[in-house]
Amino acid sequence: MFRLIKLALFLLLVTKINAQSPTATISAPAIICSGSSANFFATTTNSPTQLTWFVTPLNGVALSTNGGTNTSITFSTSGVYVVSLYASNSFSNTSTSVTVNVIPSAKASFNASLTSYGFPNQLILTNYSTNIIKNYWLQNNSPIKDSSLNSIKNYSLSGAYSVSLVALGLSGCNDTASYNFYINDSSGVILPNIFSPNDDGVNDVFKPIANGIKNMSVYVYDRWGILITNWETVNGFWDGYTTSGLPCSNGVYTCILQATGFNGKNYSMQGFITLVR
Repeated sequence: MFRLIKLALFLLLVTKINAQSPTATISAPAIICSGSSANFFATTTNSPTQLTWFVTPLNGVALSTNGGTNTSITFSTSGVYVVSLYASNSFSNTSTSVTVNVIPSAKASFNASLTSYGFPNQLILTNYSTNIIKNYWLQNNSPIKDSSLNSIKNYSLSGAYSVSLVALGLSGCNDTASYNFYINDSSGVILPNIFSPNDDGVNDVFKPIANGIKNMSVYVYDRWGILITNWETVNGFWDGYTTSGLPCSNGVYTCILQATGFNGKNYSMQGFITLVR
């Protein structure tokens, strides 16, 4: 009879301890993207006096807090992780865990290069994004989307501009990169004084350096005043040949230029060009 009483008391004590042991249930986000913070919440019973979060594997993982009923965890790399919570009080301690799959985030990255100074100008955009299934470009927060991989944007006016690249990843794990720039409203023309049309890929043509110029006329004469070549475009150049296709000899030539900038400024210039083959 005494043994039965002891067994009953023991079972009663175990039942009481179990009834007062802390428990926890973890709520995890449905989608977790690498490189982003994910919030985990716990629902507890029996007033745990200590809560401790653990993650395995731990490499590349950062916890904002390691106590309390919630924590923010950043997973720097994708993969499968186990998030555990240990709960304890004066009676006992328990643990619970969830397995989460961290999805690789898209990484938006690009190079932006203006082809000249002033205006008109052209911006060349080269995409270096990774982990993407699609991307698109936005200009100055415009709703118009350009879904090409790389892109070229033309600007006819000066001002402040912005370009953004939105990289779309799996399950909405997206990323955005932006570039802000300003196109100067000044204009200007510079006449180079020497060039060497010898087909070596270096300084093979004579071309005025123009910024913010909307129209231009150029005339090239030899030392006897004979017209060698001329053009009426901003992007024109002289390759060292006559209009008949004959190579010009080494020497000094005269260049006369008339131009107008987008800002209304007029240019009338004369300079000497040395041709060296």
